[in-house]
Amino acid sequence: MARRTRSCLLPLGAPRFLVHCVARCTRQLHMLADAGGGAASGGAAGCCEPAGLRKEILLARLEELVGVMAVEVIAFAVMDNHVHLVLRVSRAEAQRWSDEQVLQRWWRLHPLRDGYNRPREAAEEEVASALADAAFLAGCREKLASLSKFMQCFSQHAAERINKLEETGGPVWAGRFKSVLVKDLEQLVATMVYVDLNPFAAGVCETPEDGRHTSLAGRLGRDEPCGAEAADPADPAATRRSGRSGRSADREPGEAATPDGPRPPRRRPSGRWLRPLDESLERQRRRGHRPLADGEAVRAASVGTVAAGLSLRAYLRVLDAVARKLRKGKRRLAAGTAGVFERLGLEADAVAGRVLALAQRDGLLGTQPVAAGPLRRPRRLGQVAAS
Repeated sequence: MARRTRSCLLPLGAPRFLVHCVARCTRQLHMLADAGGGAASGGAAGCCEPAGLRKEILLARLEELVGVMAVEVIAFAVMDNHVHLVLRVSRAEAQRWSDEQVLQRWWRLHPLRDGYNRPREAAEEEVASALADAAFLAGCREKLASLSKFMQCFSQHAAERINKLEETGGPVWAGRFKSVLVKDLEQLVATMVYVDLNPFAAGVCETPEDGRHTSLAGRLGRDEPCGAEAADPADPAATRRSGRSGRSADREPGEAATPDGPRPPRRRPSGRWLRPLDESLERQRRRGHRPLADGEAVRAASVGTVAAGLSLRAYLRVLDAVARKLRKGKRRLAAGTAGVFERLGLEADAVAGRVLALAQRDGLLGTQPVAAGPLRRPRRLGQVAAS
């Protein structure tokens, strides 16, 4: 039976939509695990790699793509042999870009190169010629808002880097990525929880918040990039240090090598580039205001967030409840385990205040379009948020 094309499964022409993507390593090999595990891990024996290097490469690539394309990451989990991504694709956002912005973003994604295969600046004649080519710009705009292009850039980059680390060739991913359309808020929350609980359910960590390379770790401020150079790429001091250390033509920007082996690429914590949760109700409550009741006002206050009413406090409580009820055969929290806020040693109000401060500092509130589609807020989620 012929497989159905992705255009039959997803509304690729819609202004925006949400999708859950899964990319698995070939033959279920643990090719994203630390090297040195031989055939079981897919790693090259004796290869000197710092812990978590391969997953750091994937997260750095995600951050780069989010900053260039009209695709946002809502949730992710990087496991040893597969990757989960919950993405928001917005063609409407790409349509608002000017031709100059489209060209700049496209050349950031595919930089021009000189005779030594090094990135170079475009000449004025090249810029003028590209801006005069309407068909070229239309194609670039379309691809910058394409789910398939996003996953291609993500998967291809990962495969090239992993094969280079192992000094070999061949496929890293098992065919095409799988995609499932997220149709409403209930499915969105369920998918986010499922993705964030992947390491816990697999027995990698003792509690959900101990997961290392997940969006939950980023939202809790527990995602600390590896390596001494894993600072904010916009930091001038970090840029100067990188320039002094030198780069070779075959090394990715932001990634350095040491005599002992490769070093993780510089990146920001994932909480800085994930699509934020909605803290508008928490913000009003802390200011002493009555929570909004009008639907339009609620949506306006929640612009740029995952979904109206889905705060970190509500999400953590949903996740904690699900972690206690995972099906047989999967790890789950015992009935006597302390609550998520007690395990974290934090008060719910303190967590909400910290998220608000970070969101306001980074300009993540009220700067982007509303979440995809007419997402309805189920009564169940409202009860959790009020508990």
